[in-house]
Amino acid sequence: MSLGGALRNDAREARRSAILRAAVEVFAERGYEDARMREVAERAGVADGTTYLYFQGKEALLVAILEENAKAFLERARRDAGRQKDPGAKLRKVIERHLVSLENDRALAHVFQIELRHSRRFLRQVARGQVAEYLRLLQRIIAEGTASGRFRGDIPADVAARAVFGAVDELITSWVLADRPRSLAGQAAPLLKLIFGGLERRAGGSR
Repeated sequence: MSLGGALRNDAREARRSAILRAAVEVFAERGYEDARMREVAERAGVADGTTYLYFQGKEALLVAILEENAKAFLERARRDAGRQKDPGAKLRKVIERHLVSLENDRALAHVFQIELRHSRRFLRQVARGQVAEYLRLLQRIIAEGTASGRFRGDIPADVAARAVFGAVDELITSWVLADRPRSLAGQAAPLLKLIFGGLERRAGGSR
């Protein structure tokens, strides 16, 4: 590829990224239903029609926000887990990554926790896609912990994975909705204590 072609590709990717970021901010501020593509274009600093060169409309923007950010999170979570040997440490790192990732981007957290859930169709898409991948990651870690004797053996790994995801998800939703939220990272310790208290095997029984 020529230098000119590479520069054009870089400029195109920069515009696309700017449009996606603008959409996150506008959807968080205005709500998905009330947001308009022209508002996204204005926030991104591009002409109204430019957004349609990259995305067909609001729905395509929302799908891209979901898929690209969730994919990036999962890659980081898998990397974090892969650096640990102990299943408990793996689970801790994944949960901490989830909390920190969204605390660092409150607008994105709002879109994930609130705006995506207004549409049943989007919820089904989320359940089939990246959330399903996340649940499989949690399930594999918990199954590994059960096999090693670290976690109790009387709770199926898929049930435990959904319980862990639900606890983390609810904590983040409450944080998004709070007028004066406490730090998510600051709430990680009690949440992890609760989760590990339910998962860890106790001496003298199946726990």
